[in-house]
Amino acid sequence: MKEAKKNNKIIKYPKQYHFSIGFIIVGVMFIYMIYHLFTYITSDNITIYEVSQGSISSNLEYNALAIRQEQIVYADNSGDVLYLAENFGKVGSKTSIYALDTTGEVLSSLEESTEKSEINLDADSYSKLQSIVTNYILDYQPSEFNKTYSFKNELQSQVEQLYTVSAMEAMEESVSNAIASGSFNIYTSPVPGLIVYSIDGYEDLTIDNFDSSSFDISGYSSVNLKAQESVVAGQAVYKVITSDHWNLILEVDKTLYDSLQEESYLKIQFLEDEVETWTNLDFLEKAGKYYLVLTLDDSMDRYADSRFVHVKIINNNISGLKIPNSSIVSKDFYTIPKGYMVQGNNEDDAGFLLQSGTDNLFVTPTIYYENDDYYYVDNEILTRGDKLVKPNSNELYVVGSDMGTLEGVYNVNKGYAVFKQIEILYQNDDYSIIKTGTNYGISMYDHIVLQGNEVEENSIIN
Repeated sequence: MKEAKKNNKIIKYPKQYHFSIGFIIVGVMFIYMIYHLFTYITSDNITIYEVSQGSISSNLEYNALAIRQEQIVYADNSGDVLYLAENFGKVGSKTSIYALDTTGEVLSSLEESTEKSEINLDADSYSKLQSIVTNYILDYQPSEFNKTYSFKNELQSQVEQLYTVSAMEAMEESVSNAIASGSFNIYTSPVPGLIVYSIDGYEDLTIDNFDSSSFDISGYSSVNLKAQESVVAGQAVYKVITSDHWNLILEVDKTLYDSLQEESYLKIQFLEDEVETWTNLDFLEKAGKYYLVLTLDDSMDRYADSRFVHVKIINNNISGLKIPNSSIVSKDFYTIPKGYMVQGNNEDDAGFLLQSGTDNLFVTPTIYYENDDYYYVDNEILTRGDKLVKPNSNELYVVGSDMGTLEGVYNVNKGYAVFKQIEILYQNDDYSIIKTGTNYGISMYDHIVLQGNEVEENSIIN
């Protein structure tokens, strides 16, 4: 019994738990890391891009419209035609170009003579044929069949020319008699120049009268005048290009048009033979279309029969601030007429008088851009429907009456997104070159948001 009583006096204390401060710190850090990992995975990851000086090299290809000083010559009489001058050959004002046979007797005799006779080439004639063949071999490309046909036609034309001249020399007496009787007449060029035996209806085209339809290649065609065996009075027999001075017209987009405004010369490459040359550069705007006018004093004879010349603009390095296209955004702004701007007590402050009851409050919204007529401001201070008072006048302007859109980027130099207006000089698929030194734009080494569409104005950027 005593033993039992003794055991009843045992007092049980509650179990104590001891917390480690180190365990608590590790737990807090773990939760903190899990939270930030979750927010990183679920939030948009914003990349910062540092603005730098750069350039875009553009190699642009165009079918340029060729404009030359061309004069079509028409037949004075009807008859069978015999061409005497070489196609694309340079002639003087008294050079024999073609002959007309009103009876057909002389030409029949010439054909019989050429079929029976052999031609003896002199050194000059042989050199011309050799030059044609050599040029074709040097420029030969298996995939370019058009050059094969051009080579065939050029060689055939030259051989026919040599046969004709040789036959006429052999029939000198018969030809002289026909000329004396008036049945065979030889005509000379009225002006010196380059002979071309084709017409296309574009001969009267000038820089002043061409339009966008002139570039429609699908409707273009030319007539080979040398293929005609006879003509009637008033029918075209050949044309003369009277000057080595010619123009190429390129229809371009406004971006390229604007980017070249400071240039006076342009380097191009003729893609037919890969020859490069420098040209004088002028600009022309017609009916909302933009054109580059290239002036040349060489290469005309190589493309005398081409109304559309395939060229490439080369070494067109457009320099400025280079930024990714993904950083560019568009934003709408209120536009306020410049006449409503007033100076504050501090002459550096430019703002507006906001009508508020019977008083006018001086407000200074951030100006994002200005042109000759308007200031561009956002809705941070002013809202749609606010009324601005014109200085020294009772005129009012309602904010939101006119809106404008600007292209820009978000500058994050201060840790939050600030819209900055940009002026694009040139743009390709990935990058844009923007103008430097603008009043409301960005500068070299500024930091901008790479994913412009994923942030908003004043967003905090970590």
